[in-house]
Amino acid sequence: MKQNQSAAVRVLVVWEPILPTDWARPSGMVQSRVSDTRVIQFWDKDHLVATQLKQAFPTSRKLCCQRNGVLWDVAAVYSSGLEWGTPPDYFGGAVLDVADEVSHRLSVIPVNR
Repeated sequence: MKQNQSAAVRVLVVWEPILPTDWARPSGMVQSRVSDTRVIQFWDKDHLVATQLKQAFPTSRKLCCQRNGVLWDVAAVYSSGLEWGTPPDYFGGAVLDVADEVSHRLSVIPVNR
């Protein structure tokens, strides 16, 4: 986000319980790691977003980053106007491994006007 401060984007950070230590929503200290005003963060204890995202892909596609069948630690980029329920323009993970690719894709998004 820091490299793309003028990009007209909205980012959803979805926190979900995956590991045995993920028994509660992340603290404010954890959430402060992503402090950009274009970011909305929320706790999804029932994996609703991960389930819907996974259903957007054809069942024949092998998806990375799953634990017990639940998607996690992934980045998905949707173009403006792309409807939820369709596959994103970009999907990959783990997030740290794909950060450069996500940054590149954000760099081609039109700037705020």
